[in-house]
Amino acid sequence: MITAEEPFKLETLGMLRNGRRRYDPASKQRLVEACLQQGVSLAGPALQHGVNANLLRK
Repeated sequence: MITAEEPFKLETLGMLRNGRRRYDPASKQRLVEACLQQGVSLAGPALQHGVNANLLRK
């Protein structure tokens, strides 16, 4: 299990022509699991990895 304190990198697979990034599915899953930990806010991990918190909330 990954804790919120463990550093990991949200890996990008590339960028689309419209400027949107494509992220590695395994990296996305680790970020979501870290956010689901008890007492962890969405804003902290989102800021650390450059992702909008509203996107994580989905």
